[in-house]
Amino acid sequence: MKSNIFFIFFFLSLNLFAVTDENDIRTKVGWDEKYGEKLLSSSPILDLSGFETSLDNELNPEIPTIIVFAYYSCPKMCSFTLQGVEEAVVGSERFRPGKDYNLVTISIDENETSKAVLQYEQKYNEKLAKDEYWKFYSAPKNSIDLITSSVGYKFMPDGGEFAHPAGIIFVTKDKIVSRYLSGVIFDPKDFKLALLEASEGTVGKVSLSDKVLLYCYDFDPVGKKYALKALNVMKLGGAITLISLIILMIFLWTKKQGGSK
Repeated sequence: MKSNIFFIFFFLSLNLFAVTDENDIRTKVGWDEKYGEKLLSSSPILDLSGFETSLDNELNPEIPTIIVFAYYSCPKMCSFTLQGVEEAVVGSERFRPGKDYNLVTISIDENETSKAVLQYEQKYNEKLAKDEYWKFYSAPKNSIDLITSSVGYKFMPDGGEFAHPAGIIFVTKDKIVSRYLSGVIFDPKDFKLALLEASEGTVGKVSLSDKVLLYCYDFDPVGKKYALKALNVMKLGGAITLISLIILMIFLWTKKQGGSK
């Protein structure tokens, strides 16, 4: 009986510190996908030393960018999201952060300290090579609101925490939003294709097979994953068949000409 009373009290106390209006969650939290819109990169943000800078100063303008919004005191979803990004980054051996693309995390909590930023940057750069990097930042509230709004990332305070979506955003070297990948686990193929798409096929050492992959897959807005483009696969298959037949005919004709001499 005492244990039941304890759990009832526990859940009631949680509700005191949580958003209870589900309509707020539906309308104010999630993705407002802004494909083709430009990331606001001029607003001030703070680096791991607490010095003011901006994405304009921090991003390499010659490569695409992956943006992760999180907050460093988050007890749940942010940790899973960052871990999912880490696994995708480590698993993508040919495309490396800091070299082939910018990888940045900006906190949505204006109260983050430079100590927290430093701890996270050190933690998530441990598995990267010396010339690779994943940068972490904090920011004042006005900058957080402007930057997140520019790319359609909607969140809201939820008691002492934040209600927010999970996922990552890809932008081109011109800072144009090109793709959203939702969730906390990122399929290596989707991660790779989104990078290729954001770079217009120029990121890293793009092979012929990568270009074929980009040609054969398209993003499914319903399933939120890349799916085969049936028509392009048929076109590619037809082209391969036609080329094979031409090669075979040339081979047979050459053989026949050689035999008639």
